[in-house]
Amino acid sequence: MISTPQTLFKLMILYFLDSVEFSLSNAIISDYILGAGYTDYFNIQKAFSELEDESLIISTSTHKTTYYNITDDGRKTLECFHYEISKDIKNEIKEYLKEHFRDIVEALSVVSDYTRVRMNEYFVSCKITERDQVLASVGLTVSDEETARTVCGNWADHNNDIYSYLIKILLNSNTPQQD
Repeated sequence: MISTPQTLFKLMILYFLDSVEFSLSNAIISDYILGAGYTDYFNIQKAFSELEDESLIISTSTHKTTYYNITDDGRKTLECFHYEISKDIKNEIKEYLKEHFRDIVEALSVVSDYTRVRMNEYFVSCKITERDQVLASVGLTVSDEETARTVCGNWADHNNDIYSYLIKILLNSNTPQQD
């Protein structure tokens, strides 16, 4: 029997991360746990924090999202205690991932972030990936953080149009060749 509900939440997060071969965002995992009514937002964040402190998961962050992966120690822990998660919960998680797979992959495949280079200079990195393979990458230097945020937001909203435009222009055989 599980000693505390917090232990169950941590095992559920590990199970989630072990069920896929790519990073998952805090929002995706939290959406399931909150939506299923297992606990509140604060307990979920506490579980993420404890798992990271215990080196059972690792995180990477952008300006607005944190992504998680399970570590080898996290897998070993899950192997030892997987029986503490009921079959019903495991099936719910598998079903959630199956139902939302396309949305999850799409959300994770379009990434943008920015970093401050120096005073009045920010570098914005925008990518489209598919299974950890970069399909397109665009980098821009802008003058302020607000513009950097705008570029990131526009990339999220218009990446398909931008990618299509780039492909069309770059593959257009009517483009004059320079010697």
